[in-house]
Amino acid sequence: MATLYAGFDGGGTRTTCVLCDESGRFLGSGSGARSNFHDVGLPSAVSSLRSAFDGALAQSGMQAPDVEACFGLAGLDSPKDMSLMTDAIRSMGLTKSDPLVVNDWRTAVTGAFVDEPGVTLIAGTGCVAAAQTSAGRRMVRVGGWGHIVDDRGSAYDIGRDALYAAMRDYDGRGPKTKLLRMIMARMRVDEPQGIIARVYAEQMSVSEVASLSSVAGEAARAGDPVARAILREKGEILAELVVVAASKLKMTRSKLGVSLNGGVFNAGEPILGPLVKAIHASVPKAHVVEPKLRPAFGAVVLLLRRTGVDVDAPLVKRMRETAPSAQ
Repeated sequence: MATLYAGFDGGGTRTTCVLCDESGRFLGSGSGARSNFHDVGLPSAVSSLRSAFDGALAQSGMQAPDVEACFGLAGLDSPKDMSLMTDAIRSMGLTKSDPLVVNDWRTAVTGAFVDEPGVTLIAGTGCVAAAQTSAGRRMVRVGGWGHIVDDRGSAYDIGRDALYAAMRDYDGRGPKTKLLRMIMARMRVDEPQGIIARVYAEQMSVSEVASLSSVAGEAARAGDPVARAILREKGEILAELVVVAASKLKMTRSKLGVSLNGGVFNAGEPILGPLVKAIHASVPKAHVVEPKLRPAFGAVVLLLRRTGVDVDAPLVKRMRETAPSAQ
């Protein structure tokens, strides 16, 4: 019976599963809702993972195959987190052997660079940087400790600052900004106090606050100075993650690829310009590169390595060519 290698990428926005065979050939993909169990709880996280797998299996057209699986998930920041999520995944019964469960930064940096040194910067609902040396022999993580104690530069952080700027405008404590009217329109409220009702009375979630990051990006691209100042600051903060990750592996003087992953970067130049400038100030030979593979394929790479498969250039090329969305 053929063995399928299932790679999962699960976070605060959505969940993706991809299936490959031992040669790296892509067979199918599926998606599900959020799977950070801190946000949605263990049952919902497992449901999202199952939906993503079922979609991928249906696309593959295979019936009851043997499955090996690697789960790259957000929110696994302590031994307790890892234990809870691993037990929940085992209960799914997807695999005969023990599943490989890792933090999503590992699958992201593995996918982005495979065997090459580099730094991956993830900035979505939360943010984290991960770096690896050649062949992934050493890996480090910097940041990503949650929205209360960390995650400055994340979509949540940008959304929260956009709210702050909007209410300062309303009070007359801060400069005028397009953010006030744009946030009101996004929330479908007719007056600024409606924002407060949504935030507190309706208890906006972390992901809902993070969704306002796109409003800040839109305002910044339209030339709003307050929004541009927010994104400039966040770009510089995110650069710090990259620089520290590179320094931990003594790579600040090396030619170094930096891969960017996450919705924050959809804001474009207002955040990318300050980010790249700040990185170059400390890592002068750094350059932004496209990831070789998406994180879910990075999970497959980790799986194949665990089973002794040589993940060489032809295998990576096969992944890229058989799955148009692998890059």
